[in-house]
Amino acid sequence: MRKKLFVIVVTLQVVFLVGMAGLNYFFEEFSQIIQLETEPYDPRDVFYGDYVHLNYTAESIRPENWFASEDVKPNQVIYVLLKPDERGIYRVKAASDKKMDPNEDEAVIRARYLNQEFEDAYRVNYGLSRYYIEEGTGEKFDTTNDKMIVTIALSPWGQKKILEVEEMK
Repeated sequence: MRKKLFVIVVTLQVVFLVGMAGLNYFFEEFSQIIQLETEPYDPRDVFYGDYVHLNYTAESIRPENWFASEDVKPNQVIYVLLKPDERGIYRVKAASDKKMDPNEDEAVIRARYLNQEFEDAYRVNYGLSRYYIEEGTGEKFDTTNDKMIVTIALSPWGQKKILEVEEMK
């Protein structure tokens, strides 16, 4: 009996690890790839090391693109509909607290509502503001005042992941 239980536990652990590795493969294979514009700066965290803080322009939503109900609370889920411009950089088309169906070239990303800035814009957070980098490579981000392009993978099941951060050309 103990031997069967041991084999079952070990088998479940192996299946779990293979599933985790496979999920990452499926994530990158079946995700929609989008690019967002950002302004980075390079802070340092004593516990986590070097990372780049990303401030996406698409996290500030103009009132004419805001279609959420009046009683939106901080940290509430907001769905942001993004559409690529002529350079392929995704811009905000609409934002709502209700799910939206994107057209073929559009994408929907889940965000969290933060606040309204002086009735000019609504701030949301995509949950992709930290991009960890190799120790000592932060000078690349410290020396540039240029905007950067972030390539993001959006999975069909709602997961998102930063694939690359590069200087805007």
